[in-house]
Amino acid sequence: MRVQKHLRGLTVVAITVAFASMASAAEPPEQPSRTVLTIYWGPESFPGTRQIDPAIRTALRTPSGSPVNYFAEYLETEEFPQDTASAALRDYIKRKYAGRHIDVVIAVTSAALQFALRYREELFPRVPIVFLAGRLPQVAAEHSADGITGVLSDAPYDETLALTLALHPSTTRVFVVARAPSVEGYDDRIRAALRRFSSQVRITYINERTVPALLAAVKTIPAQSVLFYTRYAPDGASLGLYPDQIARLMAAISPVPIYTIDDVYLGSGVVGGIMRTAEMTGSRLGTIALQILDGARPESIPIADVPTAPVFDWRQLQRWGIESSRLPPKSRVLFSTPTVWEMYGWYIVGAMTIVTVQLALIAGLVTQRARRRRAEGVVLAREASLRTSYDRIRQLSGRLINAQESARASLAQDLHDDICQRLAMVSTTIDRLWSSSGNIQDHATQHSFTDLASDTQKTFDAVRQLSHDLHPATLRVLGLAPALKNHCVEIAMRHNVEVTFTAQGGLRNIRSDIAICFFRIAQESLRNGVVHGGAHRLTVSLARSRDDLELTVSDDGCGFNLDAVNGGGVGVIGMEERARAIGGTLYIVSVAERGTTIRIKAPLKQRPTTSIPDVSTPSVAARADQSMLVG
Repeated sequence: MRVQKHLRGLTVVAITVAFASMASAAEPPEQPSRTVLTIYWGPESFPGTRQIDPAIRTALRTPSGSPVNYFAEYLETEEFPQDTASAALRDYIKRKYAGRHIDVVIAVTSAALQFALRYREELFPRVPIVFLAGRLPQVAAEHSADGITGVLSDAPYDETLALTLALHPSTTRVFVVARAPSVEGYDDRIRAALRRFSSQVRITYINERTVPALLAAVKTIPAQSVLFYTRYAPDGASLGLYPDQIARLMAAISPVPIYTIDDVYLGSGVVGGIMRTAEMTGSRLGTIALQILDGARPESIPIADVPTAPVFDWRQLQRWGIESSRLPPKSRVLFSTPTVWEMYGWYIVGAMTIVTVQLALIAGLVTQRARRRRAEGVVLAREASLRTSYDRIRQLSGRLINAQESARASLAQDLHDDICQRLAMVSTTIDRLWSSSGNIQDHATQHSFTDLASDTQKTFDAVRQLSHDLHPATLRVLGLAPALKNHCVEIAMRHNVEVTFTAQGGLRNIRSDIAICFFRIAQESLRNGVVHGGAHRLTVSLARSRDDLELTVSDDGCGFNLDAVNGGGVGVIGMEERARAIGGTLYIVSVAERGTTIRIKAPLKQRPTTSIPDVSTPSVAARADQSMLVG
């Protein structure tokens, strides 16, 4: 039994090993990764670099085959001296890629190719090189059989200028901005390419050394001219301006259209031109590098030009009034804005159909719905009015109770602190007379009689003043205007302030309820202005206009917040209720540090009441102007 179990165990192990061997044989062998290094002439942020580099990466990204490790380095000889930049990049690449095999080197521009060939044996010996240059460099021709191939992208200067003149047949002058001091022979290439147009138009080269000088020259370009822009590099690399940024600055002020040969300027205000796009150029470089990685010999791949195509900015065509029908065949127009109908035509038709059907279905329900909403609105308004009235009455009841207690306390304090004290002094004086010698001609007795008469008179005046404050007899006997005038005089004397009173119109035979209401509102307004507002000048105006009576009280005090006062005091509430009781309207306007104005207007004739008033809306008309209420 043990032997059989042992044999079964050995059989299972053998089967497992066999299946594992078969599975490992079925898996394809892991392919080694390959490395591509691209050397750019300009910095990483250069406009052309930002467009070529993604195209190279996309071309190297294949669904099958071994993975490709991609790296990019930047020579930057335009920003730094050529020898310094070359030596620094050489040392950097040597240290960074030590121990890593590079399979293909891509050199963008002739300067990068010269660097790659100069340090080829030291950095990446016998490694194939794929270059990009405007024309075939001499150094590449000398090493043509030494693992070098590439792409030519010489700018179509003459083709672009010919297209420009065809689109603008009335052009008499062409201004050329083409300045690259760090590129050897750049100006000569441009002049040679455009020389054949000298008999057709007058060509002027703008060769200013600074950007402000360049912009000043562009701004003065006359009419019937065009601006041909290839590149501009000002003196002083510290300016940090790339050619596309220069194009944007020129387009903002140029009085004439601008044409170019580089697609990196599109979108910055140029019209367009005959171009070899950076995307197509980068894709071609990546494709050649991928062919070499797959085993092709560089010598077998011919050096060819990148195809050109006319490319335009739709917005600039609209700006300069250039019809699309005049453009060359197979032109690419970028940044076009489709019309609303082109974008959403079918959606608009469908939406209109649906809306029409819905309107037909809804039309029958609108009338009933409107009636129902009106009925519900009436019910809700009545409920809100009753609820507000209840809350207002409840709050007012509590405030009136507090006001009554405050009035009693104030009256008691006046009686105790003033009248009782004076009566006590009268009593003391009488006691002193009672215990005197009886000789009324005595000097001490005469002095006591004098004190007694003075204290009695002061007590009488205090009682009369208290009675007058509670209900002035002048108001009942003489009428509203004299009572208000007398009260203004008393306020001025009592508080040492300036109070001005004016009255206009017939003010006789005013109903007692209106007279009392106006007097109390004036009394409260003056007291608040002096005591709480700190006013020094106050004006009171009483005027009658036909059947209406109007009272205005103004002061130069500090003002107050009407909302805050309404929330906790009884003064404004009391004035509101008095105005409401006689059918009048109360206006209150208060501005910080500019004083307060209180105005009440009421009809002199009693108007019949036909319906229950809506007490949910306060009678203070100034509540609607909350911007004027400042605490």
